[in-house]
Amino acid sequence: MSPHNKNASKAVPLPPWNFFSLLAVAYPLGMLPKAPGTWGSLLGIPLAYGIVQVSALGGVWAFYITLMLLSLFTVFSLWVIARTEAYWQTHDDGRIVIDEVLGQAIVSCFFPFDLFHIIAAFILFRIFDIFKPGPIGWADRKLPGAWGTLLDDVIAGIFAALVLLGLSRLLQNHL
Repeated sequence: MSPHNKNASKAVPLPPWNFFSLLAVAYPLGMLPKAPGTWGSLLGIPLAYGIVQVSALGGVWAFYITLMLLSLFTVFSLWVIARTEAYWQTHDDGRIVIDEVLGQAIVSCFFPFDLFHIIAAFILFRIFDIFKPGPIGWADRKLPGAWGTLLDDVIAGIFAALVLLGLSRLLQNHL
């Protein structure tokens, strides 16, 4: 199997490890044999909860603090992915799931932490991340290096948030 293949469920040689690669795979989630991206996405939910709790301390500035913290995690993730891909000499390895953690956090940060929104955010993000419609697929295929690995998940998180916003408004107006 090619190291460029997103299917991590088949046996492949273990890559060399360093601090960055452990972060990139959200160890051990990215090493799970089935659906590592889905497992990685689950970690985005408590990350989002933590970001929202910290942001709430800022009162009226909470929204901007949330955006700042997500931006910082985006830059951090880009750095970790770039270091890991260079170390492994690969691109968009399926075991790298820090991008899914970020994408899920993006959609989860802007909605209540109730069962409906958590499940809907998770399902919508996974749908956009797996099927990669429009600009999500373009970013995945065309952007080089860590940018392509990360930004398709950032865009998937934004798309999922927009759909969930519309769905929430629709249900709010009809219930």
